[in-house]
Amino acid sequence: MTVTELWAHPVGDRKTRIDLTDLPDGLDLLHAFYGFAADVTADQLLRDETESYANVDGLETHGRSATVAVDVGQYGENGKITDVETMAEKDTYDSGDAISVVTHGLFTLPRGSTSALVFVERSSNRSGVLRLLDLFRHKFRLAYPDHILEATSVVESEAWLKYADLTRVSAFRRKPRSDRADQGDVKAAWGELAHTLVPASGNRTLPRAIYDQLTAGEISASEVLGFTEFEDTTDVEVTLERNGRKKTFVIGLEKRPTLSYVLSNHGEEQWSTDRIRQYVFGTHIEELYRRCGFTWGATDSVGTWTDDDRDVRLEVRGGELEAAE
Repeated sequence: MTVTELWAHPVGDRKTRIDLTDLPDGLDLLHAFYGFAADVTADQLLRDETESYANVDGLETHGRSATVAVDVGQYGENGKITDVETMAEKDTYDSGDAISVVTHGLFTLPRGSTSALVFVERSSNRSGVLRLLDLFRHKFRLAYPDHILEATSVVESEAWLKYADLTRVSAFRRKPRSDRADQGDVKAAWGELAHTLVPASGNRTLPRAIYDQLTAGEISASEVLGFTEFEDTTDVEVTLERNGRKKTFVIGLEKRPTLSYVLSNHGEEQWSTDRIRQYVFGTHIEELYRRCGFTWGATDSVGTWTDDDRDVRLEVRGGELEAAE
């Protein structure tokens, strides 16, 4: 599960964030999202260019949140369905059939906040919630032509990065092309040779100082991984671990990796809507809103919606929703 921050600003002024619970016409973005998710159709969510199917399968409200279940899948290929216990063929499918799974999204927004946090469940790196958010942002622009609704992936905190353990350092070895030709390096034709440093037998981690010195430029990957003076290195990839979470990223390209939480592993039962919501409410949401400068309190997790809340819709002032990319 990843987390996406939504925030809005006037066109041409990214420094001024607006209160998402009091939009220019007085609407609340949380209620507007609920109304959008209730009305959007599978045809609108379909993406032919990526052969991706999505359809809203369920929608629930609790306090200052709306939980959406989205059926998401791929189509465009012919194949068969096999029972892995008996290895017998059970059925077939063609290019017009979508093989799908349900993923969830939890849209949260405390009163007075300029940030809305959306917790996005993924299955095999797929999530129909992201497509839903793309269309919602497009409709927001049609409703408020003078404002833009931005979406930003929430990254790990500086504290996580500061105290995480280093468990792997890796880079590819590259010789200059002239050297490859002169030496007849057959392996170069097969691919790139990677050098990887992992903890010694019996140890769980590498010295944290290696990561700190690599990021500060005090040592090079060649020194750490044993490259010769005639060999170049590609980008250096590291793996950090802390509190059960593992992040792999390239130094310099992603100094603070995207925040993500593991809900279930292979072979484990998929979490229910209620379990996902209780997990978010009970663990991470207060800390993340605190990082945004706002408070998620106990009262934000409870409470019922009125019919007026559910009836809120964004008023499109021009354009068509189907035109969204």
